[in-house]
Amino acid sequence: MGADVPGQLLIWYAFAANLIAGLAFFKLARGDGSYRSLALRSYQVLTLASGLAAAYLFYLFFTHDFTVKYVFEYSDRSLPFFYVLSAFWAGQEGTYLLWLLLSVAFGYAILKRGGVYTNYAMVIYSLVNFFFLTLLVKVSPFKLLDFAAADGAGLNPLLQDPWMVVHPPVIFVGYAASAVPFAIAIAALILNDYRDWIRRVFPWQVVTTLMLAGGNILGGYWAYKTLGWGGYWAWDPVENSSFIPWFVSLALLHSMVLEKRTGALRRTNMLLTALVFLLVVYGTFLTRSGVLADFSVHSFVDLGANVYLVGFLILFVALTLLMFLLRTNRLGRVPVNYNVYSRDFFLFAGMLLLFLFGMIVLFWTSLPLLTSWLSATPRAADKATYNGFALPFAVLLAFLLTVSPFTSPLSFVPQRFKTRLVWSVGLAVLAGVGLFLILPDAGLVFTVLLIIVVTGLSVYLMKPDLIRWLAPAVIALFAVIILSITLGLRQPMYILFIAAAVMSVFSNVIYLVRQLPHAWRLVGGQLTHFGFGLMLLGVLSSNAFSSNEHLILPKGDSREAYGLTVSYEGMERDLNQPKNKLLLTVEEDGQTVEAHPELYFSKRLDGIMRKPYIQKSLLYDTYFSPQQVQEPNPQEGLQLTKDEPKQIGEFTLTFAGFEMGQHNPGEGSLRVVANLWVQRGNSLDTIAPAVVAITKADGSTSMMDFPAQIGDAQKYPVSIERILADQAAVVLNIPGLTDAGQMEALVLDISKKPVINLVWAGTTLILLGCVIAFLRRRAELAG
Repeated sequence: MGADVPGQLLIWYAFAANLIAGLAFFKLARGDGSYRSLALRSYQVLTLASGLAAAYLFYLFFTHDFTVKYVFEYSDRSLPFFYVLSAFWAGQEGTYLLWLLLSVAFGYAILKRGGVYTNYAMVIYSLVNFFFLTLLVKVSPFKLLDFAAADGAGLNPLLQDPWMVVHPPVIFVGYAASAVPFAIAIAALILNDYRDWIRRVFPWQVVTTLMLAGGNILGGYWAYKTLGWGGYWAWDPVENSSFIPWFVSLALLHSMVLEKRTGALRRTNMLLTALVFLLVVYGTFLTRSGVLADFSVHSFVDLGANVYLVGFLILFVALTLLMFLLRTNRLGRVPVNYNVYSRDFFLFAGMLLLFLFGMIVLFWTSLPLLTSWLSATPRAADKATYNGFALPFAVLLAFLLTVSPFTSPLSFVPQRFKTRLVWSVGLAVLAGVGLFLILPDAGLVFTVLLIIVVTGLSVYLMKPDLIRWLAPAVIALFAVIILSITLGLRQPMYILFIAAAVMSVFSNVIYLVRQLPHAWRLVGGQLTHFGFGLMLLGVLSSNAFSSNEHLILPKGDSREAYGLTVSYEGMERDLNQPKNKLLLTVEEDGQTVEAHPELYFSKRLDGIMRKPYIQKSLLYDTYFSPQQVQEPNPQEGLQLTKDEPKQIGEFTLTFAGFEMGQHNPGEGSLRVVANLWVQRGNSLDTIAPAVVAITKADGSTSMMDFPAQIGDAQKYPVSIERILADQAAVVLNIPGLTDAGQMEALVLDISKKPVINLVWAGTTLILLGCVIAFLRRRAELAG
């Protein structure tokens, strides 16, 4: 298979220019100033060649040049403008070129703001760009198709969404930005000069964190509004591959603030700076090597670049460890102030908590790779595994977010601290054990967390100037716990999580009111903390209190759910037509709106595509997710096998077994009863339809039917149609339900998502806080 000549030449020009630039910057770093012009001009040629390669690929897409394999695989002539634009980064080859282009652009940040670290940092940066260029030589987006094609295969329907025009570039800006702090950190180690490194790195680490946060948040919103499964996060390994460097980057920011203030944790910061970049490279390997093909719906297939991905990962890890080990004794050590009332302690605790959480997620995300080395059947962690450790971490994080705004740089030791601490622990244990006994589902984790939170709050209330600021938050914590128990909630971890999140929100609102608007440049961190508190509250509440109703809507008929009357009027096109819309009307309080979720078969993916309709309001979302359209297909009845539940309409029926006996004593009759469990929503009932066989004197047999009923406002008779004793099964006839297959019907899930807007409000505040922090740090760097 050949390659498009102009495109491939541009890749090779960029490759050569990067090689020359790297060597010239190395000579410049070694003190030979005569190479400055060559280094800068070579980097400019690299920039030009990379930019032209990207522009040329865009040109190939917009001119529909299907002789190029990448253009054929990810576009067609019917795509609108913005989706042709996003087709550029729809596959691996295009994302590598996008990543290179962004990486080259960020190189100018080092050239302009790198200070004494510029030359060695650009040598390291040339290695990073060499990584992408090598991949582009191997998996070029300019390879030619080996057959003639009049049109392309088209873009994945899931990617034909406005958010997917934005989400990938944002996440790749974060990936590219992570190489800037990495290069400066390695340069500082080479030079053994750390006087200015933190000031040079900090703004770009904030950019990395901001863009990784933005990419994760945009991806979550895309999943919520496009995939139809009602969620925004699934702990998918590919999702985690961008989540992990984000959280480690957050940990690094806290640690960098501490070093900037006191000089402590320099070694930690050097390693974490490198680790963020290494995690980006490792995530690239996981998602693009094919090792997650059986465990993720997002993973890419292996294009034969695994050896390069592994090789570069080993190279960067070795480089980091080598330089760190050579400079360990010269990095210096400044002790951390571990006084629990000091701001330094909270920065350290926040860093440690975020880092540990990221590492645990990393372990479980890597499980398919780890188990593939040990077993022929690799496995992955399920969602419950992640939630099991995420909840305790979230509670502890909420506690830190509550107290941290009111800490000061100074240490403090309360009077009679040890005695008061003993009393605090005793009261906390009493509260924890009490709730352990009151709440039947309370476990050891809940009890220990409650003891930690209550003890911690008691400790900080020992400081007089904190009482008036923390008291409202503490009251909110216990008020939410008491209210939740009073309302009958029986999920202790959820109760504690929500209470802690509410507490952190209260605390940060109080702090922000104190600071705004006169000190807005100083509130970036606290605004981010406030956003985290809101996000945590929204995440759990929207999941814990979400509810779902399953409807079967015959065409032209209506059903009720959540006070809504939903009618199905058919389809706009056909199930085999792309973007086929379902025609629903939703009536509430006399007002009617049209709802158009999408359901169709995608040839591109060889599967059914579902796109929900979301009815938004301030307090909740109503989420309409189509499952399938039942075509006209008469049924002979509903067959139930013993102990296997089966849903029909809004009912779930389970056959428990037969009872047999005489109908009337002394009469030649046999009565057969089918015992059935009927579940509808949260209610569970039993019914017992029966048939009686009566043998007459002349030997003939007559049958008598004794149906049961299900339903409330609309009742359905349930009768036995056939007895399959040898199969331990029964066939039922339920007029109105078993004959529903004689008309077209829509199977629809309707979900209620309470306070989902807190998730989006919280994430928006996180991004805004990061922007404010970047503006502040950039101003400091410029000064």
